[in-house]
Amino acid sequence: MTQSKAGTGAPGDAAKPRERYNRDDVVIAAAISVMSEKGYPSTSIQDVASRVGVLKGSLYHYFNSKEELLFRILQESHEQTREIHERIEQLDLPPLEKLLLNVRRSSEWFLANVERANIFFTEMKHLTGERHATAAGWGRAFERSISDCVVAGQADGTIRKDIDQRLLTRFVLGSVNNVRFWPSRRSGRQFDTDTIVDALVALVGDSVRAR
Repeated sequence: MTQSKAGTGAPGDAAKPRERYNRDDVVIAAAISVMSEKGYPSTSIQDVASRVGVLKGSLYHYFNSKEELLFRILQESHEQTREIHERIEQLDLPPLEKLLLNVRRSSEWFLANVERANIFFTEMKHLTGERHATAAGWGRAFERSISDCVVAGQADGTIRKDIDQRLLTRFVLGSVNNVRFWPSRRSGRQFDTDTIVDALVALVGDSVRAR
């Protein structure tokens, strides 16, 4: 009897964190879908629960509030993009190449995660207190990673110096942040992700490269 309990107990215990992790993913995916459709203010925990197919009360085992749920969405988005930037930072590349690779990989992520990106830029304002301060810091960290490349490129002569690095940084940031709007069903021709990303990298490169 004792051996039987031990044999069935261990796998069950090991499965609980995995089950919790999987459920978190399902809830977050449902929240992203609902918030994208309705906006954060009009989204309720009941809306998310209905999308998941569970009772409202069961969601509070995973998230204490709607704001915590929003924070988790933004946090996951930040972590995914941070990993992209860290992998690029570890490469031994000249500043301009590193900047353009950042543009490429970041824009690929934005186009693959349009709903997440939209929530990050439009709904962060609904966070309060420490959560808002933390999320705002994530945006500044991304800006610093771009700014560092621009400053280093100006120093080695590969990035133009006739425009202040702060303006170049804002130009690059705006280009990447807004690439999520480039796919459009209103236009007659649809462009695939590779075509859009290649165009963005080429345009940024032509704009910031030293003459």
